[in-house]
Amino acid sequence: MNKQIDLSQLWNVFKRSFLAMIIFGIIGMAAAYFGAKTFITPKYESDTSLLVNRKQDNDPNMQLNAQQADIQIINTYKDIITRPVVLQAVASNLTSPQRKLVKKAKKAVYGTRYNANTGIREDYVVKNAEPAQYRLTPAKYSNITSDDLAKMVSVSTQQNSQVFTVKVKDTDPTRARDIANEVARVFEKKVATIMSISNVSVVSRATADSTPVSPRLKWMAIIGLVLGILITFLWGLVRELTDQTIKDIDFITDELGLVNLGIVNYVQHMKDMDQAIEESKATDTGGNDEADNFGTSYVPQRSRRRI
Repeated sequence: MNKQIDLSQLWNVFKRSFLAMIIFGIIGMAAAYFGAKTFITPKYESDTSLLVNRKQDNDPNMQLNAQQADIQIINTYKDIITRPVVLQAVASNLTSPQRKLVKKAKKAVYGTRYNANTGIREDYVVKNAEPAQYRLTPAKYSNITSDDLAKMVSVSTQQNSQVFTVKVKDTDPTRARDIANEVARVFEKKVATIMSISNVSVVSRATADSTPVSPRLKWMAIIGLVLGILITFLWGLVRELTDQTIKDIDFITDELGLVNLGIVNYVQHMKDMDQAIEESKATDTGGNDEADNFGTSYVPQRSRRRI
């Protein structure tokens, strides 16, 4: 039998399920919040900005054309950044020991003196040259590959802007910062070799941000609340649609075409008839008159009727 439901039934389902929707909505919100906080690893984002700019002529038309050319070439730069030519170098730099300059090299200092024997002025060394001194620093990280970086690194641009941003998402805010800065440094050097230009400069360096960008716990809590309310309401609606009990006497006469022979009230099982009569007399005086008319006791019970 096809079931149809109208707005009044929906309203009845809402009223009957209102308390349950509140309870399960709160449960769903708490489960989503603490579940995301416990089982989902937070990710942090760090970004660095690069500027594409070339030496421009004094002619305004030439400046505009050069600016438009720089904006168009940013898409090429985006592809280069996410390619192995840059990412492999970044991974190698981060996972290999690096030489750090400790002391700069110094040139030799020369003086001049007159040689009386030869009558010629001669140069002599006052202070010997000192080579640069480096210190080998250990690798910052040991388990980063170019494939891992390809999943972390993304590039975003703004319309009609010569600035583009390199963003890195990682589970460690410090590592995200180091990767972003290293990508900018390597790209600045690589692009000069690849495209024979040097019009890229770092505008702002990446910093470590301790605020995670995912998961967004507030949104997760809201989603859990909505799902808890929705599931509870749908469960109440399914119960309403699958309920086969007859709730209206008109359904028998109008829908089924049967004859209404009468109504029998629901009476609970009584162990002692005399006790039930006494309780009926004490609680309902009107019931005594009706009982006298029919010659038996009338015990008012539930208002629900079975047909």
